[in-house]
Amino acid sequence: MPKTIITDELYQYCLDKGVREHPALVSLRQQTKVQLENSQMLISPEQGAFLAMLIRLMNVNSYLEVGVFTGYSALWAALALPETGKIVALDISDEHSALAESAWHAAKVRHKIEYIVAPAKESMQSFIAKGESFDLIFIDANKSQYLEYYELALQLVPSGGLIMIDNVFMYGQVLEDNAKKAYIKTLQKLNDLIKDDPRVDISMLPFGDGITLARKK
Repeated sequence: MPKTIITDELYQYCLDKGVREHPALVSLRQQTKVQLENSQMLISPEQGAFLAMLIRLMNVNSYLEVGVFTGYSALWAALALPETGKIVALDISDEHSALAESAWHAAKVRHKIEYIVAPAKESMQSFIAKGESFDLIFIDANKSQYLEYYELALQLVPSGGLIMIDNVFMYGQVLEDNAKKAYIKTLQKLNDLIKDDPRVDISMLPFGDGITLARKK
């Protein structure tokens, strides 16, 4: 059993004492919650702070994001990257691009971000063909394609590079013995694969909706 049970009050304490959320991030998060019914797709503030810390600790200069939504996680990354850093942000739709663009400009980091609206698989395959690589890849998109994204990401990070995968719990549905939803089965297969994958060092973290870190050996 865990030593600490995270109550609502303790979680709020974590946000109050352990997260420095830029005003542009606060505004974007609040706008997303007000305007969109699926605002739960945002990563949480403590996840964003964790992502930013990883970027700084690893001295990340190139970051690939698979799944942009309203640009909240990309903004966390852009604020953490050095001035010379580069983000490539992939999304299949530009439905929420206005929110993302506005926030990126407000934080004065728009110049760091290349925003590509196209199927992520095709874009990633194109990067591989061109010999491109990224220090850190964050996967938070179509869950049914997570296995494909993971394999492509392994080809796009160098030795020591990091793959970060969100929603590996999928609100607890990965515990289902006979999952009926195809994307849940995919997540279960991915979690099993990564657990025994000799190509990476791993850590699955139980915060947010579950995050897996896979460091390429």
